[in-house]
Amino acid sequence: MVKKRFKGFTLIELLVVIAIIALLISILLPSLSRARELSKRLVCAANVKGIGTTGKIYSNENQEKWMAPPFKRAKIDNGGIDYVSEQSGFDRGDVGDERWIITTSETPTTVTGSEAMSVTRAYWMLVRSGDITVKQFICPSAGDTDDETENLDLYYDFTGYDNISYGYQVPFGPRDTQPREGMDNRQIVAADKGPFYNPITPNWNAAGIAGRPIDLDSPPKNWRSFNSANHGGSANGEGQNALFADGHANFVRIPASGIDNDNIYTLMTDEWDITGYNRLHGDTPQEAPEPPYPGQNAFGTNASAYSSTDSLIYP
Repeated sequence: MVKKRFKGFTLIELLVVIAIIALLISILLPSLSRARELSKRLVCAANVKGIGTTGKIYSNENQEKWMAPPFKRAKIDNGGIDYVSEQSGFDRGDVGDERWIITTSETPTTVTGSEAMSVTRAYWMLVRSGDITVKQFICPSAGDTDDETENLDLYYDFTGYDNISYGYQVPFGPRDTQPREGMDNRQIVAADKGPFYNPITPNWNAAGIAGRPIDLDSPPKNWRSFNSANHGGSANGEGQNALFADGHANFVRIPASGIDNDNIYTLMTDEWDITGYNRLHGDTPQEAPEPPYPGQNAFGTNASAYSSTDSLIYP
């Protein structure tokens, strides 16, 4: 009986198969990577929505006001509450600085009160109460890590900037600038943290063509330097998950997504001579002459005239 001999792969055929497999992998990997990012983005959106739900629960028990740590209100019109992080020097506006010290508000019998604090102390109020966990403040797309604090009730802020992924509407302003029930449902009150905490500060004009600043007609890629770094990296952000006053969360591709295209990471200003750009661009917190609150001197000297429509998300 004659045995049949089976022909095996030649070296050339084997190399061709390997090349085909490598080609398929190179084609599929970007798609898989993109799918992973989109799934992380959904988790991030759920975290942001959870913050909103918890904020609403808090407001139901606190005269319809969202969380805000105590502070010296008289300081608003006289120097401002110092929450802005600086790239050099000691500043209690930095997340985690003096996190063991409780903040206080002025009372009828004294003029003392806290004048410098991090915006993220508002979020820690929810952590201390047990209404939300530190894990829910971490965006899976960002490089941030869970806060490892064990005795939560001994502190009043997160350990540091890398332990929180979300910013909050600056509450250190007049009453109508603080998050509260009854706000316009288009108001954005929380979002992925912005680009201006430890920034390579973008220049509005440099982002345009021939000195023309970017606007709503510019493609989203032109806005990447001004988006949160959570989804894409510094100066390359694809957008941010934003929490609206009615409690829903959406992924917005440019920061000019608040009321009347208000930029959620900047302060409305009267400096731009182009209609609409005062909301669209505005000033970064670092550019302001003093720690700013939402609507501060926007389009005039009356702080309250536009303040209730100015989202200012920080950090």
